[in-house]
Amino acid sequence: MKLSKTNKIIKNENRVTDLNELVVCKQTTTINHSEIGNKERSFPFQYIVHQWKTNIRVLQTVGVLLISMFIPMLSFSQSIDLGKAENFVLFTSNGAIDNTGSSFVDGSMGTDVGAVTGFETSTVTGSTEIANAATEEAIDDVQSAYDQGAAMTATLSPDHAPTFGSDETLLAGVYNVDAAGSLEGTLYLDAEGNPSSVFVLRFGGAFSTGASSKVILINGAKAVNVFWLAAGAVSLAANTDMKGIILSLTGAVSMGANVQLVGRMLTTNGAISLNKGSVSSPKAAPAANRPLPINMLSFTGFRDNQNIILEWSTASETNNDYFTVEQSFDGKIWSPIGNVDGAGNSTSQIDHSITDRNHSEEITYYRLKQTDFNGNYTYEVCNQY
Repeated sequence: MKLSKTNKIIKNENRVTDLNELVVCKQTTTINHSEIGNKERSFPFQYIVHQWKTNIRVLQTVGVLLISMFIPMLSFSQSIDLGKAENFVLFTSNGAIDNTGSSFVDGSMGTDVGAVTGFETSTVTGSTEIANAATEEAIDDVQSAYDQGAAMTATLSPDHAPTFGSDETLLAGVYNVDAAGSLEGTLYLDAEGNPSSVFVLRFGGAFSTGASSKVILINGAKAVNVFWLAAGAVSLAANTDMKGIILSLTGAVSMGANVQLVGRMLTTNGAISLNKGSVSSPKAAPAANRPLPINMLSFTGFRDNQNIILEWSTASETNNDYFTVEQSFDGKIWSPIGNVDGAGNSTSQIDHSITDRNHSEEITYYRLKQTDFNGNYTYEVCNQY
């Protein structure tokens, strides 16, 4: 028996309407030239003014409609300027930065008032700046960045519910919550193929995440264009997989055990704490300088009745968020069959697997896609079954 499955693809298209269609009440009129001639002779000035006003109203209608069509797209691409604060992945204008256990910080840390402690067994690729010219410059820029985000007009009315996630998908825009808010479960941020899409999630109070919450960027979304603004403390619970720039106004920022953040943690006034976590700059290094994310040992599969079980092993993994196994029947058009979490950072052999329960009797090709925490991805070997 041959098994098959149907994939439905829903495509959203922005269509620029023909100008004639923008005039809602467009009419076809039979013109009597002799009558016009009589009107011009009897009321030359009034007739000219009438015709001029009519044309102006039509142009104004078209102009307003065109502006209303394009303003949302412009606002979705309006990013927040971090200024000198972009030099840091961890920064507080006034507070200590402390760490528990062995963490990974890909970038620089800075505080203008306070100490930096607990990183003796951790890996920090950038510098540590304390009360110097670099930190002084960043103070105003963190405040300015927060103010810029706070002034943006929300694109959703009424405001979003206080809790994000639970397999929710958001398109680019500014999402506002007047009070405290949270992230629970998985939140997908969908750029719809536009890598310049900007996501701003703004809270009028504290912001927190539930344990093992996850933010997944899809269709070109980038962590550098995701902003979380909280008018208070920010707390990321254990095993949270977070993407984006966190901006706190006068609040402490803390990461529970094993939190993975691709982005930055910046606050105008409050302590910053890590616990065996990972913070990576959202801007990847040039490809020539970036190490390979995984060291692949094998990628194999075998048939088990109507199922295909795919297995692969890695000798090491660096900044590895997750794997995606893709399937094709012609080697040209590919579709995902599922995701498997990566190990993050590992130097020992790890075995992974996934089962394709909807396998067809046709010849089927499989390939492995690896996505790291900053959204970059690579493809590994293909297998045929």
